[in-house]
Amino acid sequence: MAAGKLAAFLKESTYQAEKVIDMKMKPLINLTLAGLVTISVAASVQAETSDETRNLFKTAGAKQTSKNFKPAPDVIKTNFGKLKFEGGAFPAEGSVKKIYDELDLQRATQAYMDFFPALSLYGIVKSQVRDFGFETSSDVGVMADFMYPSENYLTGNDVTVYAFASIDLKVDGPTVVEIPPGMYGNANDAAFKYLTDFGPTGPDKGKGGKYLFVPPGHKGKIPGGYHIFKSPGYRIWAMMRGFGEVGNGDQAVRWFKERLKVYPLATGPRTHKAVNTSKMGANTLPPEDGSAFTMLNEIIQYEPTELFSPELLGRLATLGIEKGKPFNPDKRMQDIFDQAAKQGVAMSRAIVYASRDPEINYWPNRHWEKMFIRNTEFSLDGHNDIDARTLWHYQAICVSPNLLSTTPGVGTAYLTAFRDKKGDYLLGDKQYRLRVPANPPVKRFWAVTAYDALSRSLLDSGGNITVSSTREPEVNDDGSVDIYFGPKAPVGHENNWVKTDPDKGFFVVFRFYGPLEGYIEKTWVLNDFERIK
Repeated sequence: MAAGKLAAFLKESTYQAEKVIDMKMKPLINLTLAGLVTISVAASVQAETSDETRNLFKTAGAKQTSKNFKPAPDVIKTNFGKLKFEGGAFPAEGSVKKIYDELDLQRATQAYMDFFPALSLYGIVKSQVRDFGFETSSDVGVMADFMYPSENYLTGNDVTVYAFASIDLKVDGPTVVEIPPGMYGNANDAAFKYLTDFGPTGPDKGKGGKYLFVPPGHKGKIPGGYHIFKSPGYRIWAMMRGFGEVGNGDQAVRWFKERLKVYPLATGPRTHKAVNTSKMGANTLPPEDGSAFTMLNEIIQYEPTELFSPELLGRLATLGIEKGKPFNPDKRMQDIFDQAAKQGVAMSRAIVYASRDPEINYWPNRHWEKMFIRNTEFSLDGHNDIDARTLWHYQAICVSPNLLSTTPGVGTAYLTAFRDKKGDYLLGDKQYRLRVPANPPVKRFWAVTAYDALSRSLLDSGGNITVSSTREPEVNDDGSVDIYFGPKAPVGHENNWVKTDPDKGFFVVFRFYGPLEGYIEKTWVLNDFERIK
């Protein structure tokens, strides 16, 4: 009986306790449950209304009427003045001009940046005819004594022998480029887009061969025995570098004249000349004033319409640049073009020298930056990576996948530095030291070259501007190499000195020829520039 009474007592006590708890906790429990339901519903709605899966039949929102529309005011303040609209929306006479001036300026500024790659290639091809005296596509230029500041190619180097040809498929039709074994190079079309590599990273695999470039719309028969590439444009720039037996000076000129041949398929090899272009002087750069749009019009008139998108061509048409129509800008448009070019330059300088891309640095906590941020196609998540395109083309020429090779010992890799260890820009009146750690990861060689920040071409300081492993720099006991930059040589370190111009800013490109695992896997880390006294 005692056990039964105890059990009954415990049961009653438990029941009473549950009643008390229920009375006190029920509101809190209900509130908690309501919150959980709300969160669950919200999460469900959020899942249903994500931008990728939004179902408007379920998520269009509460009913609206015409009263929900909020028009822009009849007075709008802008950075190009106050705009007034009569009757609420009709632009006042004084505002119309402001609006169209700004509209044309914005479109022209963007056009300058969008078409800069095409302007760059055209500038190179035109300069080789004008400044080097090329008479046909068969003529070959050779930087037989290396490149000098007098030839202002964007970040060209002065440690390799270049050879190049300017091809015009509209003039010659299908064109053959015969290259000898051992070449490294590429061909780019009129929009400065990649067509092919030459050499080990190209279809000839370093054995040399015949490349056939076919113009757009060609209807003729294509013969066999060639590496065939259909170009979307007419003009092509072919560039290659020679090493070893090529030599330099007169030897290099003869070597390329005998082995590098460019000719129309229809005629076969023809008489041509090879020109030593070192120190000849050339201006390859797109203008940074309104004359750039005259050059752009020349491109649009000559190249096939299909080379560029209808959207880009539509923008140009509103500015008076349209295929088959005369280009006669009045004083107003000339002034707008001039300002647009300058604004395009300003924006390009910011993109290159003060990048806001989160992936710009090659190593964490270093100021060494990529020249190709992600890839050489300038694509990202299904859209054009336009700032990455500007970053490359405003400071460099030629596009090729081998410039981002991840195969050890193959291709090349480039890094730029615009700032010192503290994040300050590199200025020519300051003294710096760059310590290159021991055992740089390269199969062939490395080189660091200084460039003019204004022209992005070789720095014309009147002295040495490159230190390279091929030039026997002084090496520290631990295998590192100290390179000095400044207007005056540090005593005892003249061999490792890069002379700067005290009146200009400068930057450098560090080149890895045949980058190895230490570079690719980022286990070898380059130091930053350090200010010294």
